[in-house]
Amino acid sequence: MAAKKWARVKRSGAHGLRRGAWYPVVNDKKPDLVFVDVHTRNVPVSRELVELAQGAPERWSVVMWQEQENGAGRASDSDYGKMYGVCPNCRSRQKFSPPGVAEMECPECGGNFKVDWENPC
Repeated sequence: MAAKKWARVKRSGAHGLRRGAWYPVVNDKKPDLVFVDVHTRNVPVSRELVELAQGAPERWSVVMWQEQENGAGRASDSDYGKMYGVCPNCRSRQKFSPPGVAEMECPECGGNFKVDWENPC
């Protein structure tokens, strides 16, 4: 049996999904769309806005906002700043403390995961 695919949203868009969060892929057969499972709802996302991976994520996603991007203000207003992590297990957001930390514990789910500094989104 093949490993379940996962998709991570790389950019903001009309999909309304959390940038940097990984979601299970329900269907990726269409050339322009990927359907992901969000709380038991199949949500279509443009294929160009996602990164696909085999297997469940095991590292914090690093989200880096540029000042001019839509959503950058919301991230700053939420006290996360322009750079923060998204937990691979529960999708909660967290500031990096200290910046550049190699691994971090999630205050929401208690999981301890390495940080994926090499593939920011």
